[in-house]
Amino acid sequence: MPLFYTGSYTQEGAPAANPTGKGIGCFRLDEESGEVERLHYTEQRNPSYLAISEDKKYLYAVEEMYENLQPEVYAYSIGKGGELSWINSQKLAGDYACHLAIIQDRLVVANYVSGNALSFPIQEDGGLAPSHQLIQHTGTGPNEERQEAAHAHMIYPFKEDQMYVVDLGIDKAKAYRFDPETQKWQAMPALDIQIEPGAGARHMVMDGSERYAFVLSELSGHIFVLENQNGRFKHRQKISFVPEDHRGSFGGAAIRMHPNGQFLYASCRGADTLAVFKIEETAKKLERVAFHPSHGKTPRDFNIDPTGKWLITAHQDSDTLTVFEINQKNGKLNLRSTVPVETPVNICWL
Repeated sequence: MPLFYTGSYTQEGAPAANPTGKGIGCFRLDEESGEVERLHYTEQRNPSYLAISEDKKYLYAVEEMYENLQPEVYAYSIGKGGELSWINSQKLAGDYACHLAIIQDRLVVANYVSGNALSFPIQEDGGLAPSHQLIQHTGTGPNEERQEAAHAHMIYPFKEDQMYVVDLGIDKAKAYRFDPETQKWQAMPALDIQIEPGAGARHMVMDGSERYAFVLSELSGHIFVLENQNGRFKHRQKISFVPEDHRGSFGGAAIRMHPNGQFLYASCRGADTLAVFKIEETAKKLERVAFHPSHGKTPRDFNIDPTGKWLITAHQDSDTLTVFEINQKNGKLNLRSTVPVETPVNICWL
């Protein structure tokens, strides 16, 4: 039976109404029933986002908090039963680390409040060397409250040695390539992805060919579909993931593509929904299939298991995980179980 981990908010100062998380949780999913078994926790402050190495030997976790509280990024080895053993940790030079990703032998972290990204070499034992590069974004957007400065929100790897740093403050996903000679990340402005001013780029995914990009906007509630045409991304479509009958505030959260490449999912806080889209095969345009209630409050993250059968949602403000079975023909979701878990904010499959 597959294992997965949850990140959580654990203390006052986290962007949650009542953070009561226990750290990094490890759980087992019953593939027949959809029931979840809680296995164990690893204590850590605000481990909001997790990343697991391709060989499944190591897990990395940020501490999401202001730099004056001395946050660090942690490296763990993964044991047979999913148990985590601390290897080492390194200082995070920035405020509110909110995302991280592994790109070859580098771990790159996005710091939301300070609008920068940090790159850490991964050592042979899975541990982390000190950060060797800080990439600082600058700029503002038209939303004076949320876009008063750059806000790096996601690291998205593409190709083998390239990445996007998705930035909510400047409505852009900025492209970088790792230069083996200088051992530094170099900007590739021709591949930058720009979305509408004020939309608030938060997360993104790409199709298998990496020709098409799907960018989720937190502030406007849209998914932007873009196509790489002769080395530059051009807009193809803009479609809402907020239900038309929703009244009140909302905030886009996570976007994921089904392993079969046919369906796209987006979660919406405030509306507390999961939107399902079918990806049209030739034009890669999105067709809305359904809006599903997420059956919890504030679905900050969700993730699809590698087989494509299950989707699990982390509800930050109702202290629950919800397990959905995915209809393989149309992508729709069928609720199978709800599990009490303290302030979960990330789902990471082992």
